Amino acid sequence: MDKAISFYKDTLGFEVEYQTGEWSEFKLNDKISLALQRVSKPGSGIGFLVNNCEEATRMLEKKGVDIVTRCDRREADHFILTQFKDPDGDILWMTEKIK
Repeated sequence: MDKAISFYKDTLGFEVEYQTGEWSEFKLNDKISLALQRVSKPGSGIGFLVNNCEEATRMLEKKGVDIVTRCDRREADHFILTQFKDPDGDILWMTEKIK
């Protein structure tokens, strides 16, 4: 849990609202929180909407985040996608909507 908390707080900049060894919550904005629960088998999906995929990807790269897919432009789906790994190797993604 400590690695996860460090990643979401220090790397992604989320505010910690609550923290224990088994459950932690982060404030993303006034309406959305992210909760992490320690489980025996990982399995979830988390994605973020960003205004500028290139800029956000560069920020993650500067912080040493492992980028899996870098700003893949998907015209048919109307978004640009970057996939990256958290400290446990789970793949997260961020997308920028395009017109």
